[in-house]
Amino acid sequence: MAKIIKLTPECLEGIKKEFAENLTKIKLSDGKFSFTKSFESVKRNATIYFKEIAWLKMQSLIREIDKEVGWHGLAYRGTDPEKDEYIITDILVYPQEVTSATVTTDQEKYQTWLMSHEDEVFNNIRMQGHSHVNMGVTPSGVDNTLYEKILEQLEDDMFYIFMIWNKRGEKTIKIYDMAKNILFETSDCTVKVVEDETGIEKFLRESKQMVTERVYTYQSASSYTPQKTPAQEEKEEPKEESGIRRDNAIAVKNGGDNSEKVRMGYRKKDEKGRGSYSESYYRGYYNSYPYDDEWGSYYR
Repeated sequence: MAKIIKLTPECLEGIKKEFAENLTKIKLSDGKFSFTKSFESVKRNATIYFKEIAWLKMQSLIREIDKEVGWHGLAYRGTDPEKDEYIITDILVYPQEVTSATVTTDQEKYQTWLMSHEDEVFNNIRMQGHSHVNMGVTPSGVDNTLYEKILEQLEDDMFYIFMIWNKRGEKTIKIYDMAKNILFETSDCTVKVVEDETGIEKFLRESKQMVTERVYTYQSASSYTPQKTPAQEEKEEPKEESGIRRDNAIAVKNGGDNSEKVRMGYRKKDEKGRGSYSESYYRGYYNSYPYDDEWGSYYR
């Protein structure tokens, strides 16, 4: 939720009244008195638009430099005063000394660099960002001190944007808008990239239309059919297509009380309809009788 920055005359009157009421009720146990006032949050959200070139420059700094690095941004208000919109058109890197966890500026070199820009650039440097490389993006004590110093210099019609990014794409954002008397923080801010002559957004949009994700279908364990080894395939009996029909039926040899249960085999009828038998399958006796097709059975 967004917060107020300055105490308006209405706020001051309310605070004075609340403070006076507390004074009349207080009982001092140690000769000390403290007063704390919290203000309600504001239900508003801001959108930060990066021109493509500004976005590419900033992301390149974050991605390619393995130390902390700081930068400024040229930032403008959106054209609709009713909307909380801010546009960043370019990124500028100022003179600095860096380590894996710090950014330090030489004030003299920084001032020289700052004054070297034309008024259009100088007057619109309204964003300061830096990378935390692979660390979290919570502002450090040094960061908070910098925010306070810049905030003190802002006039009532100004705004300023602070950003911290890391290589994982995590970010912390603060927008101090003095004219609107409101502080937007990360959860209140949406970052978008707008197309310009660079064409990267168009390229990404068209590329996504050309790329589809392959979806894999997985069978349950109960429907899994294991692959057979070459040795197992050799031991398999020939299938019906090769002229041999499988049947595991049990036949009973004629013989009265001495009937014997045997596995049914196969033989092919000869030209006269009689069954023929190949001993390469089974050895033993068989009988012949008419069959309903060209395949017959024998009994062992």
